[in-house]
Amino acid sequence: MNNSKHAPDLSCEDNVANLQARRSPYWNILEFCRHIGVAKLPSGDCYWAARIRRKDGKYRQTRIGKLAPIHADGMNYNEALVLVRHWFDLPEIRAIASQPYPVGTNSTLKYQKTNERFTIGDAMHGFVEWKRIAAAKTYFETSLSLINHHIIPRIGNLPVEELNHSVFLRFCTDVLEAAPKRGNQFQGPKTRIEALSFEQLRKRKKTLNTVIGILRTAVEMSWENGDVESERSWRVLRRLPHADTPRQFFLTRAQAKRLVASSRPDLALLVQAALYTGCRVSELARLKARDVGGHVFGIYVAPMKSYRGRYVILPEEGMSFFLDQAEDLDEEDLVFRMSSGKAWTGCHKHLFKDAVRRAGLPDGFVFHGLRHTYASQLVQAGTPLAIVARQLGHSNTDTVSRTYGHLCCHSIESEISRRFVPLKEAREDPRLVDLRNTLQGIEEPSWSWPQKNYSRAQGTVVEILRQREDELSER
Repeated sequence: MNNSKHAPDLSCEDNVANLQARRSPYWNILEFCRHIGVAKLPSGDCYWAARIRRKDGKYRQTRIGKLAPIHADGMNYNEALVLVRHWFDLPEIRAIASQPYPVGTNSTLKYQKTNERFTIGDAMHGFVEWKRIAAAKTYFETSLSLINHHIIPRIGNLPVEELNHSVFLRFCTDVLEAAPKRGNQFQGPKTRIEALSFEQLRKRKKTLNTVIGILRTAVEMSWENGDVESERSWRVLRRLPHADTPRQFFLTRAQAKRLVASSRPDLALLVQAALYTGCRVSELARLKARDVGGHVFGIYVAPMKSYRGRYVILPEEGMSFFLDQAEDLDEEDLVFRMSSGKAWTGCHKHLFKDAVRRAGLPDGFVFHGLRHTYASQLVQAGTPLAIVARQLGHSNTDTVSRTYGHLCCHSIESEISRRFVPLKEAREDPRLVDLRNTLQGIEEPSWSWPQKNYSRAQGTVVEILRQREDELSER
């Protein structure tokens, strides 16, 4: 079994030290089909291991050497890596091993023109090359992955002028019924729409709508550029109705304090920074001392997920916290580092999961949930959605409204009560006091659903999906 997806970074000594004993090694991918591992057995034996994927699809692994510092004569990661690569290069291993390929995102469209007419693949080529120079790196990589996996294999060679409702219907059905793709893992069999659960259907509809958006934009660009004469090809492409965002768990202040107290010191600083700013962990890991209090009462977040940087305004407590962290640092120094002095990378995931468990929070709560906690607190306190969106780095309020709009109830209640003209003589109703105290006294927030985003899409696929949702909701 390949555990590399869930294993912490083994080059980080803190991660290795925190690994629990088990019978099988923990693996990290060096190249696909080539792995380095750590074995911490219940017997107390600890060692470095290497593994290759064989041509027949099975694995072969070997013991490399003892693990430091558990064994005084053991090896560190870099020393083990040299021996691991030497084992990969042995003639007898290369003879049975599958061909490796590098880890990382593909940056090439998997399409070669085989048709003289202008095809969907040609439209995708123009779209990809434009996004390569115009879009943020993460958006480009995600879009290209969806194109290569969903669009090119199904309709890449189809002439754009032959893209009609029937073709689009088959395409949508095929994408919805296809098993989710997770990295380079084997993709499972198809599942008919009628057999999908509500959550499975919601997730696949969300993926499909993203793919439809890419397809529509690419074909429309081709029409605007004169490669396609008729606009019908892109006007038949419509998104499906769906619940845009899954429910999220938001921490109360009491839960947030427990989480900070349950985290080790260097992680606790990272957690506090996220609660003060709503920043992503990658943004905090790249924050430099010169970005603290430079031009505003807050911090500057360099561009990462989008091509725009942003300023995050802080309360006085938060500003004092960041000034404390940046004190005595040079301008180019990172504000947050691990206790070992290394920059934060994927190491935080393993440590954060342990802190969540110690704090008694749901196992599924991840670091990104601190960003949702920050936003939900502002919305619940009546902060205008435009300000929340700006703090989070969103270009408009749509995402904030869909995700956190249901938390505006207190502000809405105050506005309605203040502006409504009574029909009867005012009298005190003790039931209202009890109800308000009950609603506002809830300490542990429940999971919440955002508003649905409906489109005007019609057709057979939409009717099937609506019928399926109605059946599931009645259960």
